[in-house]
Amino acid sequence: MVRGEPKASLNLRVSPELKRQIEEYAARAGLSITAAAVVLLAEGLRAERRKR
Repeated sequence: MVRGEPKASLNLRVSPELKRQIEEYAARAGLSITAAAVVLLAEGLRAERRKR
């Protein structure tokens, strides 16, 4: 979460475990919840492409 920004919530239908992972990543990286979700999604898509 960016400093000074109100705590955002992940307004997606995801498992509690995935929500926790995104929130933890956001806190570590200093990103908003939305930005963290996008970054993690992009990383996952890149990993999938490399597998092919």
